[in-house]
This record gives sequence, C-alpha cells and structure tokens, in this order.
Amino acid sequence: MLQTNIKTKSESSVPILKREGFGTKGRVVTVKANSFEVTKISKYDEFLKYILEIKSINVDKDIEADIKRERSDYGKSIRRKVLKELGLKKENWFQNVVIAYDGGTTLFTTDRLGFDKEIEIKPVVKENITLKNLQNLNGEPTQYSVQISRTDTVIKFAQLEKYISGEEFEWDFFSDDALDVLNALIHQRAAEKYIKSGKSSIYKGSKAKITGGIELWSGWFSTIRPGQESLFVNVNPTFTTFYQPLKLDEFLLQYLHPKYQKLPDEFNEYQLKDINEILKGLLVRPQHLESVQTERRIKKLLPATKVVHFEYKPEADSDETFPLEKYFNDKYQRRETKLFVEIMSEEGTHIAWPIEFCQITEGQRYKNKKLTGKQRSEIIAAAKMKPYTHEKETIKGAHEILQLQKNPTGVGMEVASNLAEIDAHVLESTTVEFAENVKIPANNGKWNLKNVKFVKSGEMLAFWQVVVFEEKGKRISEKDVYNFIEKLITQCKTQGMNVTKDIPLIQYVQYRKDDLEEIVKSAYKDAKKSLNRPPQMMLFIIPGDKTFNNNNKLYETIKRVMDTEIGCLSQCISVNSNTKRNFNNLQYCANISMKMNLKLGGVNSILPEKKLRLPSGEDVLLLGADVTHPKDKSGRSICSVVGSLDNRATRFATAYQAQERSGKEEIINIDKMIKEILEDYCNYKKNKKGSIEKTVASLLPPCIIMYRDGVSESQYERVLKWELPKIKEACAEFQAGYRPKIIFAVVGKRHHTRLFPANPKEADKNGNCLVGTVVDRKITHPTLNDFYLQSHCANQGMARPSHYTILYDDIKLTTDEFQCLSNALCYNFQRTTSSVSIPSPIYYAHLTCARARMYLNDDMKLPKVHSNLKKYPMYFM
Repeated sequence: MLQTNIKTKSESSVPILKREGFGTKGRVVTVKANSFEVTKISKYDEFLKYILEIKSINVDKDIEADIKRERSDYGKSIRRKVLKELGLKKENWFQNVVIAYDGGTTLFTTDRLGFDKEIEIKPVVKENITLKNLQNLNGEPTQYSVQISRTDTVIKFAQLEKYISGEEFEWDFFSDDALDVLNALIHQRAAEKYIKSGKSSIYKGSKAKITGGIELWSGWFSTIRPGQESLFVNVNPTFTTFYQPLKLDEFLLQYLHPKYQKLPDEFNEYQLKDINEILKGLLVRPQHLESVQTERRIKKLLPATKVVHFEYKPEADSDETFPLEKYFNDKYQRRETKLFVEIMSEEGTHIAWPIEFCQITEGQRYKNKKLTGKQRSEIIAAAKMKPYTHEKETIKGAHEILQLQKNPTGVGMEVASNLAEIDAHVLESTTVEFAENVKIPANNGKWNLKNVKFVKSGEMLAFWQVVVFEEKGKRISEKDVYNFIEKLITQCKTQGMNVTKDIPLIQYVQYRKDDLEEIVKSAYKDAKKSLNRPPQMMLFIIPGDKTFNNNNKLYETIKRVMDTEIGCLSQCISVNSNTKRNFNNLQYCANISMKMNLKLGGVNSILPEKKLRLPSGEDVLLLGADVTHPKDKSGRSICSVVGSLDNRATRFATAYQAQERSGKEEIINIDKMIKEILEDYCNYKKNKKGSIEKTVASLLPPCIIMYRDGVSESQYERVLKWELPKIKEACAEFQAGYRPKIIFAVVGKRHHTRLFPANPKEADKNGNCLVGTVVDRKITHPTLNDFYLQSHCANQGMARPSHYTILYDDIKLTTDEFQCLSNALCYNFQRTTSSVSIPSPIYYAHLTCARARMYLNDDMKLPKVHSNLKKYPMYFM
C-alpha cells in the first residue's frame, strides 16, 4: 500500500492513501450486497442551490427550537409541510422545475425558480405561510416566515462522475452537494407517505409492542453511496423504537411495571430522575383543550406539592387565572393521580398539565434512552430476520417503498432492479491453541473448551469472597449459592486455573438502591476482616431482573467502587432469583472462568505465531482506540486507547480520558494516552526474563498498527490530521529518535451494507456468508483502500460485516497481509470461544470506554483506576 498524492482541490489536505490492488488470498466466491447500481444518474447535468430559511411567527418556544435545529426529525417534518404549502401558494415559482429537498435549510433545483428567472441579480423573496392543522397553545394556526435566496453554487454531476471513476478525490467528497441532491431526491416520495427518521423511511403500520410503553416500528434505510465506477443505492431493513401513543399516566404505569400497579402521589428523588430522563422533551397533546390542536414538549414530572404556586389561565385572551391544582380538581373532578408535567415555555412562565390529560404524540422515537435487559431481548427477538428474509425485505423496500425502478427522483435516474453481485474471497480459518500444545480448529469461527486447559493460569486464587445481593422477598438460598460456587471452582480447575479447593465465605447483603456504594464498601471491609488480608477478588451475585434498571445501576456501582476506590478485582454474576438459570449452566461457568483467569493475569488461548507476525518479523504494537459520547448534551465523551503487551496480543494495557462533548471524533489528548501505553509496554518487556537490563530504546516496537473505531467517513480527514501527528509526537517525546512505522486504519460497524451468498451452497447453516468473507470490489470506495470483512458467525439473524479503511501506511503491508492480520485478530478476543466482528484491540478499547463511563461522578470528574490494579491489566474483562 502506497501513500499517494492524487489530484485534489486542496493542497493542504492530508495525503491520500490510494488503493493499489485487491485481496487475492482465499477461495473466490460470489456474493450479493444490499445495493442497487445506478445505471443513469440524471437527465439533467446540473442543479442550482438555494438557501431556505423558515422562521416561526407565532409558534410556541419549544417547537420553535425544533424548527431551528437542522437535524431534528420533527423540525424537518414541519419544514416539509411549510414548503409544500408554499408550493401551493406560489405555484408559478415551481413550474417546470424539479426540486430536491430533505427538510433542511438547502433547496436544490434543476433551474431557476419563477421569481428568479429574468433577473441577473440574485433576488431574496419572503412569504408568510400558515399551517392550519398545527396550532399554538392559544389555539391559533401556526405561522411561518419563509425566505429563499439563490447561492453561487452550481452542482455538476460531471464532477461526481470524476470522483466515482477514481480520477479525482477530495476529503469533503463525503459531504458532497451532488450526493446530497441525489439522496434528497430518492427520499422525497417516501417522505410523503412514511415517517422520516434521518435516512430511514418508517412504516407505522407494522408495530411490535415492547415492555415499558414502547413499540418497535419497521422501515427501510436508504442512501446513495459511491462505488467503483458507479453509484449504488444502499437499502437496508431497519427497526426503530418509538413511544406508544398512550395517555401519559398509562405510559408511566407501563414503564414502571411491575413495581407499581397504581401511580403514587409522588416519587423519591432517584425514581424522579429516572422518569424525567425518559419524559424530557416528549411531545404531548393536551386533551382538556378540545378545540386546541397543539403539541408541546415536557420539561419534567412534578408532584402536586411542586405546583402549589402555579397559576392556570383557561382563556388566552383573559386576565383571569386560577390556582393550578384547584382549577383541574374543581373542573374535572380529578381522582386518579396528583401528578403533573411541566411544559417547556418562555422563561419566567410556568405551564403544567395533569398527566392523565396528556396524550403522547404518535411517531416519536425512543432514542438516547436506556433500555432494560428485557426490552433489549424483546427487540432482538422482534427484529430477528433470517438472511433470506432480510434479502426479500431489502428488495421490497427498493421496489415498493422507494420505488427505485419508477423514476422516483423525477430526473430520469435509472436503477438496476437486482442486488449487486460481487466477486469476493473467503480467508482461511485458523486453529486456536491451548495448553499442552492442544490445537482446536475454529470451524465457522467457533470452538469450545471441552478437554482443553487455558494456555496459562493467572495467579492462584486463594483469598476471595462471595457477596449475594438479595431483593426483598427474593432470597437465593445458601444451598443454591454454595452448589453454584462449587460448580464454578470445578470448572475453573478443569480449565487449568489455580484455585483453592475451599469454598469462599458467602455473605448476604440487602439490596437498597439508595445506598449501593456504602453496601459495596462494607462488603469489602467484611471480606478483608474475615480473610485477615485484602481479598484478591470479590464475586458479586446480583439480581438478574432487569425490568427497572436495578441490575445496571448495581453493576456500575460495584465496578466504580471496586476499580477506582478500593482497588480489588471483581466478578459479577447475574442471576434471576426465580429461575436461577445461570446457576445450572456449565457453559455459563466456563464463560465466567475465562473472565476470571484473564483478570488474574492468565492467558486463555493463543493463535499460531505466524498469524500475528509481520512479514518482516519485526515486533508490532497493536493499538485500539475508541470514543463514546453521552446520551445527553451535558455529559462528557470518553476516549480510550489500548495497546498489546505481548507478541501474541493476549494482554493489553489501557488508558482512558474524558473530554468535552463537541460532536467531533478526535481524541484530543491521544498523545498522553499513547505515552502511557508505551510506558506499560516497556515495563512489561523489562519484567520478562532476560530483559531487565535492556534500554528503553531497544524495547520499543519498530511498528505500530492503530485500529480506530467510531469515525464516520465525513470525519476521516480531521481525525487523521489530528491523531496521526499526535501519535508520532508522543513516540518522539517518549524516546528521542523513536520513529516507528505506522498503519492507521478505521474500522466501522455503524453502516448498512449487508452481504448475502449468491449460491446457497456457499452459505453457513444460518444462511449467512461464510466466516472470513472479504469484499473489496465494486461497492467499495473508488479511491480509498477499504474493504468489508465478515469475520464472525451470527448465531441468529443477519451477520453484519465490518468496514475497514486504511488511511495511512508506511509499514507497507500488502492488501492480503493486512486483511489476513485483521481477520486473525478477530479470533484473539480472550473472553469468547468464537471469532468476533471487529479486531480484539478495538473490542478492548470499547470495553474500556464502557467501564470508564461507569466511573464518572455527578460532577463529571473521571477518577483513575486504583494503583492496586496496575498489575492486572485485564481487570476490565
């Protein structure tokens, strides 16, 4: 792979790594992708670009904020309605012109609009539009000011054709106006009949009820993507969670079930915080105002005691007001509840409605909200789709919903009716090695622990204690716990771990969600006292019922306290107190033994040495990096970098930091984390037998390969431009003259490309492509060096390949070499007996981010892992 400067518009942009070839290793097969080739783009050569500004005149403040937000689905739906009304009012402006509009602030047209035809200067026109079916709080139809002005931009499809031919490329191609035009065009027809959510068309006629007051709607994602020598329409069935359109009191009862059969008059602080996370920003329609068709957003839930000073004005044009609670009690004889919701309003104004008078508006996504374990299980079951069914639904979405074969764009676009067929290749599988030179073939990406021992046991586990959290009325008997621990110890010993025969002391504690931190600390102190020394590990048995997030909260508290304040290894066991399913499952015990061995410093399995060795024979440091963002705007982003310590990539050092959420993916202080990893790497090498006297310079790896997660295509340039120099600077600062050769590759999972075997004989037993399938032709990027790799077997449903893009390489690996290395690393994730969908460094980085997020305090400070855990680098497993 060569770093090549191809023709770009910007001389200051980051050098581009151009594809120099394709992978050839493995067996050649034919696959189909959920992409439809665009055989003709448009009968028009160019589009003009107008700026469309829509401002509210008499719209309530919270809805006005939606209109201003470019990416708000609700705001887009309103802006589409406004433009439609404008087209009816000013029909002559839009005659003989094709419009491409996606609900944002940009309007694309095939010709000048009517008001702009004969004037050389660029006019700016304004019109007022009324939406009669959407009213404000006073019952008045909402009004909007629309301003349209033409820009100097002319979008030429000839330039787009140069990009897809590979003749030219620039980084901002990923946000190219020509692609925006085409994407707006293919979505316009669907937007008239379906709910639009980003690039998805959601069909509300197909719903599955989910526990907790939500429902699952099906739909189709679609987007225009560049391929090699052509454009493709990527179509993928998708599922999205929505709020059920219930009355608010009914929703709360479902959300809180089974804890409450009837709503209380008020909730405690913990419960109120949890509920308000779900309700904040939710659109509701007031049912007591029969003549008013308005929608307002919820600010928060309030008990009656918090609205005693609220006044209510029944008539908008009246000066008369009444005490809020008294008004509703007298007029409507309220009996059911004393709960209200405060509505977002102008500063200094307080509006609240009783919850039973609030109807949740249909079609609101349940996004950025925590799902319980039960909800996740129900969603997975409802969305599960066999590959054959997935393929049929893909074709249905293209033909019936998007109507791609019926000129949906109005510009003469022609799209193939069949899925794209591509030449692919299947990389050979590997063997997985255990102790005593036992080698197990990974058939279709899977193996098991039967009759094998771990490569290396961690330190002998002799001092540990079991803590059982019991919920009121749901005690797990000591006999059941004892029998489970006995099975677990037997399994650990069977796998070759050094574990004492003695059953550890079992301690019961009462689960109280308001005092979890002190309970964990007290349990540790009791263990330390009974053992007459600090325990090596604490095993916590926690309730497995996940209907009210109790399990998640308890787990997070245990990890935060044990990792950052106490400095002791911990292992959690989730058990349903009724079924005790995990207690009777030997496979579960085997899975737990893998985690425990890793935490104690052991190695479970290794790959053949040649699989992870560079052709040059040089040592390589494998890095994984990830950034995760908070669900709310006020939180902080968590970044992590992990690095391999040994040549078999079985142990990894971790570093993490918090940074302000900015909507950007760059890891701001990646240089500091790289230096932490290099220090841990050198210390590990020094401590190896015979290396204690070696200099730092002699210990450092000559090669570094960075697998970077969480980067969208539009941010490739800025992430590479920031992070690659920082990595190089960190190396030079750590050791003068240290200039390792580097590969920087991005791995993405959040894409919609799916692969299907063209021949059923080339499928696995579930109907997916074979494990190890690589696609690097036809649907991949016309310039960049990218490929799709399906490295895992999907136990149920459709397998999703990972998308690899190599942005920088001065190690000079061939395409085959990098693809084979990446595939091998998917077999090296130490806590499973199957290959995974992403290379293990990225998986470990993701786990580190998830664990670090649990450490965040209420004041958003991120504590460090306790120094006691420094000698256990895999503590986070």
